[in-house]
Order: sequence, then structure tokens, then C-alpha cells
Amino acid sequence: MNTSNEFALLDANILVYADQEEDEHHAASKRLRDQGRLGTRALCVCPQVLNEYFSVVTSPRRVTNPRSSEAAMEEVEQYVASRHIRKVYPTPNTFKRLQALFQTYPVEGPLIFDLYLAATILENGITKIYTYNTADFARISEIEVLEPDAIIAAESEDTQESEQQDSATE
Repeated sequence: MNTSNEFALLDANILVYADQEEDEHHAASKRLRDQGRLGTRALCVCPQVLNEYFSVVTSPRRVTNPRSSEAAMEEVEQYVASRHIRKVYPTPNTFKRLQALFQTYPVEGPLIFDLYLAATILENGITKIYTYNTADFARISEIEVLEPDAIIAAESEDTQESEQQDSATE
């Protein structure tokens, strides 16, 4: 089994892009999500991410193809029921961690939610996040920010090189 620090959080934008087929980030986000569901990549989600996903995909002002509330809740339930995607929750110390992060990385307005998300995962021993909002987390040195398109593209190149080497040796 994977240890906590091998896990990476899926930010809500990954879940949204995996859901929205017309989005430019759909393929990479869906592949990442599907790897988590299959257990080939150590991923986790938390209530804040799932609630944000629900909020975005049910809003016609935020997505081209909004889902019904029922369909969005069914998708949330799939994440919650997944055997391979770990669920992490705020702990009794999360607010104290938020306060400490705020001292180092003061924010204003809605950026407090990203800082709280960082506090939540750090309290659960997770130090990586997959997101397209890299700037929101880049200054938090305790967290490694992973951009899905670059990672999936690099993996595809590695797979192509491996296949070329295999066919050259045959």
C-alpha cells in the first residue's frame, strides 16, 4: 500500500475538467482521475474539493455543459465510494495549521480557501497537489504543485520511447 506522502490531492479544477469533455484540459484530467480510480496513481480528494466540484459543474455560468444536481451528486458519490482514491478530512489541528500557514503566506479574499486546502492535506501527511491553478499554491513551499498536462505529456513520451525501444529489439 502507498504511504501518505506518495499521495497527491486532486484539486477541484481537475475534477471539473475531467467532467467537461469540451475543455482543453479534459484528456489529461480524465486520464489522471481514471488512474486514481484504477489505483495506478495514488490520489486523494477531500470534502472541500468535492463541494467545489459540485458547485462548479452545476452552474451554467461556470461551465459550458452543466450537470443536473443529481448527476453531479452521483459523480461525487463515485469519488467517495472509490476504493482506490483516498479521502482526507480536516483534522482537529487543521485550523492551527491554517493559522501557521497564514503567518508565512498571508492571503486575502477567496485565497483563504486554497490555504485551508493546503492546511488540510498537510495535516494528513500529503505534500502534493495536482492543479491547473498552480499560482495559487506555488508559493507554499511545503507543497509540491503538479501540473497535469505536463506530467501526462511526459508519461506519454516515455511510453512512446519505450514502445520504440521494444520494437527495435524485436
